[in-house]
Amino acid sequence: MMNSQSVVTIYIKKHPINAFLILLNFLFFVVTLLTGGFDIENIVRLGAIFPPFILDENEYFRLITGMFLHANVFHFLMNMYVLYYLGGHMEQLIGPRKFLLLYFFSGIVSSLVITYFGDPHTVTVGASGAIFGIMGGLFMLTILRKNWFDPRTIRSIQNLMVLNLILTFVIANISIFGHLGGLVAGILLFFIITPEHPYFIENRFNIEH
Repeated sequence: MMNSQSVVTIYIKKHPINAFLILLNFLFFVVTLLTGGFDIENIVRLGAIFPPFILDENEYFRLITGMFLHANVFHFLMNMYVLYYLGGHMEQLIGPRKFLLLYFFSGIVSSLVITYFGDPHTVTVGASGAIFGIMGGLFMLTILRKNWFDPRTIRSIQNLMVLNLILTFVIANISIFGHLGGLVAGILLFFIITPEHPYFIENRFNIEH
């Protein structure tokens, strides 16, 4: 029976980029706790998305730092739980380089949509934009690469996306623009980066030969 250290080691080996992204989110979480907690002033000071500071003060770094900050402990844990599973699966399907591109492209597009189309007086944080990009990518794979999945898995992925879209509109204090921006970014990106074969199969073939 594997111990927890072995499980972590295997996960990092199979999903190096996703493990790195989870660690990065965790480090921002720890810094938040150590510098004043989830007080809105502290979140803004650490790099939250706040349109006036980005557009008027040219603090464009917030487009990225806002992706790794979270509003509270529950927000952080829920996003990391989803990222752990969806991100891990996606990295195995498209490979570490394309997965890294997907994460940052979706997250940054989400941040830009929030900045230019969202409420200019609202502070926004979270990995949700990038995660919705991953969901959008998975959805596209069920269309462009149906043969990669069994019918039950296709239904599960598509139902997951529909459910999260519904929750985006019915739950309070969720960034609708952020979620939709990340989702659309992920969908569009897969018209360009969708591989012919799953990465884990190609990688196994390369290792064995």
